[in-house]
Amino acid sequence: MRAHDQRTAPHLTVSDTSEAIAFYTDVFDAVAIQRECLLDGHVVHAELAVGGHRLIVSEWWEAGDLSVAANRDEVLTIERTDPESVLRRAVAAGAHVEPPAGPSHQVTLRDPAGLCWSVVGPQRTG
Repeated sequence: MRAHDQRTAPHLTVSDTSEAIAFYTDVFDAVAIQRECLLDGHVVHAELAVGGHRLIVSEWWEAGDLSVAANRDEVLTIERTDPESVLRRAVAAGAHVEPPAGPSHQVTLRDPAGLCWSVVGPQRTG
């Protein structure tokens, strides 16, 4: 994914954008680049930078909206130098660790918004 290509940025739909932004900031060190707010300050849309990548977080209000459920089974991967520390912070912030599927040692967590993340260490070369 290229850092400045919004067409490829994951678009996450959540029930509470402010809560999701707080989680991604605290756990993944995300930085808010842009926020769209209502007059009362309620955040309904934001663009975040996580590492060298961008993601878009939007809030959906309609009950039963299939687009909200559509991204619940996708797994987003984030690379961090200390994945164990990130996992500890995620669990402390309300995420749930999911058991690995099959013989994989990959750890997946489900954030409070219900979205799945895989936290991995740096890729080793050679």
